Amino acid sequence: MRFPLIVTAVKRLWHTDLAADPVAHAWALNLYRAGERHPQTVADYFPANDAPDPELAGLLRRHQADEERHTKMYAALIEGLGGRVLDDVDDGDVYNHQIRQAGGDTFGVREGDSPNERRRKLGHFLLHAHFLEARIAQSVAWHKDACEGLDSGTGTTMAPVIARVQEDEERHVDYTARWAQMLLTGREFHEARDLHRRAEAAANWRFSARQCRTWVARHGQRPDRRALYTACAWFMERMAG
Repeated sequence: MRFPLIVTAVKRLWHTDLAADPVAHAWALNLYRAGERHPQTVADYFPANDAPDPELAGLLRRHQADEERHTKMYAALIEGLGGRVLDDVDDGDVYNHQIRQAGGDTFGVREGDSPNERRRKLGHFLLHAHFLEARIAQSVAWHKDACEGLDSGTGTTMAPVIARVQEDEERHVDYTARWAQMLLTGREFHEARDLHRRAEAAANWRFSARQCRTWVARHGQRPDRRALYTACAWFMERMAG
């Protein structure tokens, strides 16, 4: 899941630039919020009723509640910047959706699915969520650092909120990996893990390139940054294939 070092450095810089501009910052927070809100718009996330163990069912319900809480937290931050909270975000700007497009329908439970099929699909959902949450945990860590680097009081107010989201995401990363390995057999687990790792990696390149190009078009005021982020978008598009 590691970026080449140059892309990592550019991403860190990008978060700094986002946090320094209230309009761009509100736009970026709406992207985070769209991902947190995605489970509320679909019927196949957090299938707690299919969990074979009460502990896992409880973790899935807590995860769902965390995402709903994050949606509200991001909304408050956006409004604090004077931005507008957006519910009508294009699917291409929802990271969950991009990953699902890359990985296909692997966890949608259907009427008539056997208990074994439900077990397998739940394992796939957990791995989908694992790689998604791992990427988001890294992204919000960079964003928290950017907020802490601001001179104004806004960053001081925002950083602790972003830190709480990061803590939740890291907890999600842990339990999803642990339970996926418990639910799936050895071969099932390795094949599913590889599928979802590849899907998330491809989606990451594609999504990141799209957002770089959007930033350049809407918020890129400095010529040096426009050139840098345009080049980075080009590189990531080639990596996505």
